[in-house]
Amino acid sequence: MTVEKNIDLKDIITFLDNSLIAVYGEPESVVVRHLRDPEHVDEFTLDWVNPHKPDKQKIAETSRAKVIIVDKEVVFSEILKNQGKVLLVVDNPKLAIAKVGNDFFVEKPIPGIHPSAIIHPDAQIGENVYIGANTTVGKCIIRNDVSIHSNVTLYDNVTVENEVIIHAGSVIGTDGLGCERDKDSVLVKFPHLGGVTISENVEIGANCQIAKGALSNTVIGKGTKINAGCYIAHNVVIGENVWISPHVKITGSVKIKDNATIFTGCVIREQKTIGKGATIGMGSVVTKDVPAGETWVGNPARKLEK
Repeated sequence: MTVEKNIDLKDIITFLDNSLIAVYGEPESVVVRHLRDPEHVDEFTLDWVNPHKPDKQKIAETSRAKVIIVDKEVVFSEILKNQGKVLLVVDNPKLAIAKVGNDFFVEKPIPGIHPSAIIHPDAQIGENVYIGANTTVGKCIIRNDVSIHSNVTLYDNVTVENEVIIHAGSVIGTDGLGCERDKDSVLVKFPHLGGVTISENVEIGANCQIAKGALSNTVIGKGTKINAGCYIAHNVVIGENVWISPHVKITGSVKIKDNATIFTGCVIREQKTIGKGATIGMGSVVTKDVPAGETWVGNPARKLEK
């Protein structure tokens, strides 16, 4: 269902601030009510034109929306003027619409702890925290403005920094499974005495599992986004602004540097390093270190030559 609002366009312009290159048309008294897919755009939609489209000018001129976010290749033509449209010109329309959508249209949970949640008496809970139904929080530290949805389990020794979102069903802080065999091949489990640190502005999708470290912490860096169904093993250290797609398996002691992108269904072997800004293609199995900035694909993964 479309989220209906009643937003003065001038407030959106103020929000976009320095990212605006130009505003064309007459924004005064214009109201925006919703975001919609292209087939359902109307005059109250805040529309946008994908900068990768070859026919951007035509898309803008045929849009039913009054307000459109575009890049600087779209001209404020006589057609647009006569339609009474307003163009908000930015470098990256998709980024701009994402920021506006998150700030003005996404409904955030009302802070509070659901009565069915189980909270350890020694847990430290910050301000403006939402904890959903049937969630269990162990002896943890949860900072401010955190949303933890239903049926999440946080084991002891998990630290969740400011503005983190953890979606339903995720389990964080379990033991990993590092073992050694004795002379009779009996498995002896290595103790897991570390924890998990989730840095600020991280989002963790539904039904993820993140294991705590053995002798140090598993770390998820600032701004990283992890989609649903991912497994992150003990002692993994993930840098800042890493994008991890669904159903990725990251085994023990892997290091993923800042700004890397890991696409759907990848498996990364233990103790490997994914370099800064590297990309791992869908379904790849990584068995070697990946240098910074490179794209690797396949099973076993190899550098994609451009």
